Amino acid sequence: MIKLAVSPGDPAGIGPDICIKAFSSEEDLGFTPVIFGDMELFQERAENLRCPIKIKEYKGQKQLDSDSFWISSYPLNKKIEPGRPDPSYAGYLLTILKEAVVRTINKEFSGLVTGPLNKELINKGGINFQGHTEVLARLSNTPKVLMMLTSKTLKVALVTTHVPLSKVSDLISYEHICDCIRILRKDLESKWGYDNPCIKVLGLNPHAGDGGYLGKEDLEIITPAIKYLQAEGFNLIGPVSADTAFFKKEKQKVDAFLAMYHDQGLPVIKTSGFGEAVNVTLGLPFIRTSVDHGTAYDMAGKNKVDESSLIEASLLALKLIKNI
Repeated sequence: MIKLAVSPGDPAGIGPDICIKAFSSEEDLGFTPVIFGDMELFQERAENLRCPIKIKEYKGQKQLDSDSFWISSYPLNKKIEPGRPDPSYAGYLLTILKEAVVRTINKEFSGLVTGPLNKELINKGGINFQGHTEVLARLSNTPKVLMMLTSKTLKVALVTTHVPLSKVSDLISYEHICDCIRILRKDLESKWGYDNPCIKVLGLNPHAGDGGYLGKEDLEIITPAIKYLQAEGFNLIGPVSADTAFFKKEKQKVDAFLAMYHDQGLPVIKTSGFGEAVNVTLGLPFIRTSVDHGTAYDMAGKNKVDESSLIEASLLALKLIKNI
């Protein structure tokens, strides 16, 4: 039996809603999701959504029936209204995430699927939080990980993640670029089965620096890193100007893109495949996937949410688990 740990995200957002809608069916999905959260909250939210679920408490059972909604109980001891987030439960959110990670690392679960968290809320709660990616790396003692979004048609990984644009250039280094490309190729080969995948690397500056006239990073950092790895046999293209990088070119089959920063690459994949895109953390010692959207407080508890990204994230986790 394949069990997936599910950290549902902010309880005031749509995290509980998408879990209920995605996993309330009695259909055999090929895995059993175990939600980490407050049982009473999920029961109330299911009633609000008019979506009946048969909640059972997960206590480490080896065999779980597919027609129950399994919850690993973490009582919140606080009344949560849909759409009304409160920084006071920030610590609770990180506790749930930590528990799900640790228990996945310890092989109780085959993989981890995460719902949406609000970075602003957690930071307002007194916790320094950049995002899931950084927390997962720290909890698993992984020196470096890579954030990638994947859809049916695109794979886009990021050299930098949730940092201010003003700090991106300082984080672009020769060593870091090489590390990111190595992680990306390794996981594409080991988890997706690619043979020396073709990776297109985007430039940092407009027109990939225009020979240094629009910034030196492309010429002095990114290009040398690419040439060094090409000499090792890596199948790389770049650095290329981001404004034309995603156009399909005849006889050029690109397996993945490496963007320099968050809003350079992700708008393309989210525009072309929102709802079907999945966030994957590469380089971890376990499988972790996530939805491609945020907490959407304005939609919480109103039965208007689309659970498709959570379903896609879970099915991809299942696929990757079977591939390794």
